[in-house]
Amino acid sequence: MVRAEKAMETFDSDRVYFDLQITADSPATEIWLADDEGHLVLKEVGVLHEQLIPGDYVVEFGLGTTCYPIRLREDTRYTQHDLQAGPSCERPVPQIPDEE
Repeated sequence: MVRAEKAMETFDSDRVYFDLQITADSPATEIWLADDEGHLVLKEVGVLHEQLIPGDYVVEFGLGTTCYPIRLREDTRYTQHDLQAGPSCERPVPQIPDEE
């Protein structure tokens, strides 16, 4: 088991992660984060605080509500108010490959 853990450390050490924090207006608000292909990645309530690989994401404050784009390229903090003051977008629909 120690070898597997060590291998994971080595594998992850080359990856770049950025700190993303999103704070909702209410501590009871669900925060849903999806990747650029529309796959739901995380759900938190009140505050989402995670380290993620660089990329494009969308966030919703309640599943099925308006989406707001996030381009994660550095450590970033947002509030719900900040995101809702900016542009909205559609959540991409995840594509499931056909089985052949």
